[in-house]
Amino acid sequence: MRFFYAVAALLPLITAAQAEDLTYDIRAGETASETLYLATDTCVSVGQYRSKVLKEPSHGKLVIRAETFISNGPNCKGRKFVGTKISYTPAKGFRGTDYLSINLGYPIDTSQMQYSYTTYDVTLNVR
Repeated sequence: MRFFYAVAALLPLITAAQAEDLTYDIRAGETASETLYLATDTCVSVGQYRSKVLKEPSHGKLVIRAETFISNGPNCKGRKFVGTKISYTPAKGFRGTDYLSINLGYPIDTSQMQYSYTTYDVTLNVR
């Protein structure tokens, strides 16, 4: 799966209530994960994502938890950040297509507790 990295300086350019369709091809029996964290251009952690599952997968397990990551991004390589890890594991023996939907919010102004939200409708092709 992809690795998300956002620079806080660009956050004001992002509009609220976005939606995005994502499709992933994964192998049966393997866990696919996304790592998400936010940092300023000076490598300061902005905070964790807020998440709400809108549709659980029918043929697998979705796990969302806080986790510490080491950045691979060019500006902050090697720095630690607290972020969010989202993982999907298909049910044993399942092959086919599964779907889930999740709403993720990231802080755009932590002093005012303002978040911008994006809904991700995810198609998982399990082979």
